[in-house]
Amino acid sequence: MSETVKLLRQDSHDLDVLLGEPKAAVRSMFLPFLIAFAIVEANQFVDTFWISGLGTASSSAISAVVPFYVLLMSAGMGISVGATTTIAFRLGRGEREEAGMLASNALILGAASSVLVSAVLLLVLDPAMSVMGIDGIRAECWSYMLPMILMSTPMICLLVLGGNLRGEGAARRSTVIQISAALLNMVLDPVLIYILGMGIMGAGLATGLSSLMSLAIGLSWYFRGRTLLKMDRSSFKADRRMMSEVMSVGGPRTVNELIGSAMTFIQRIFFVVAGGTTAVLMYNYPWRFISLFNLPGKAFESSLIPVGSAAYGQGDSEKMWSAYVYCFKLTLVVSVAAAVLIFAFAEPLMSIMTYEDSMRAILPKLAWCLEVSVVILPFMALRGVGAALLQSMKKAKVPMYFDLFWGSVRMVLYAMSAYGLLGVDPFDGIIYIMVIVYSLSGVIINALAVWEFKKLKRMILP
Repeated sequence: MSETVKLLRQDSHDLDVLLGEPKAAVRSMFLPFLIAFAIVEANQFVDTFWISGLGTASSSAISAVVPFYVLLMSAGMGISVGATTTIAFRLGRGEREEAGMLASNALILGAASSVLVSAVLLLVLDPAMSVMGIDGIRAECWSYMLPMILMSTPMICLLVLGGNLRGEGAARRSTVIQISAALLNMVLDPVLIYILGMGIMGAGLATGLSSLMSLAIGLSWYFRGRTLLKMDRSSFKADRRMMSEVMSVGGPRTVNELIGSAMTFIQRIFFVVAGGTTAVLMYNYPWRFISLFNLPGKAFESSLIPVGSAAYGQGDSEKMWSAYVYCFKLTLVVSVAAAVLIFAFAEPLMSIMTYEDSMRAILPKLAWCLEVSVVILPFMALRGVGAALLQSMKKAKVPMYFDLFWGSVRMVLYAMSAYGLLGVDPFDGIIYIMVIVYSLSGVIINALAVWEFKKLKRMILP
């Protein structure tokens, strides 16, 4: 049987693996997550490639609206993690019926939050762009964001559905819906952008339509009884207790995502001050490669959350610790090797994104940004592993407060650099500050995670 067929087939022993030996459980989830993240990331590159052909205005718009896109998806990402953690915890305790109720209520929360977030974005997007000083690309920003705002419900619910599947150990099925959404988006992008002449609006519409179709695939599994947890029309009843349990982790994670969105929005103001809208592009494009090469770290992080949560539900501290150490070591080795590789090939990598004439002129600066920024890759990857351990212990408030503090520190330093108070080039100073702050935060969050684990082990776990 080919590896692809193995990936897509249903595995009736998913729960046994999730509750079994922790390293084996991590390995069983790692490859499906890595493949899914790789295709999703490849989709980001395809988006960027097609939009780069529209010129610097559209390319800058895509970079400028990142915080708004993150805001749009923040509730889905938070609820998704909350669903994964609480479902795996309940299954670890043998409470399958309650786990199914959590899955249903997570989707209800996702749908409700999409309406709220969309309303907020429709109200604040225009004034926020004025604050950012990007009036010259306002039309492009609206064209890209509007289709996704209007189709936010399938986009957010797709994230939540993936969290439900990961919580029951069905990493393969979670991978299928992520892959299908990314592949559909890749197909729709050139059709809508160029063949139908929709331009940058076509890219936003492609994202929404691909999410809708993939969500339909995932929901069909639940309604046809193809999943471990049972969920049908009768189970879609709001339950305050179940919602509160999901949000005990999902709430802080959502706030964490909102903090990240706010910080991303604020830092773009300082980038515009430091070097105009092109500076935003020069910061954002290197991040595409850092994100791409951080995929193994994200896969280990995503694997640790359900494995650690299930072990917590079983009351087995040794399983939690074994899974964390295993993910930490492998993430460190892979991310350091990736950082060295990116540094060595920085200019060829950035040349992929600069084939249009107006983009080619900034290639040297883009390559420099990538060479400096890649230092943070190992620290960023390990930061995710530390945060995953905290979330698996239902300590999601710790990374929330941590990110609020370090994000605030970073913004103050960015402002000082942007306005020339540090005695270096404003844009260069921001890049150096980013490297230092992200690196320190990766070390500290893991120290906090280990401290919280030892405290939990003394108080609750054997």
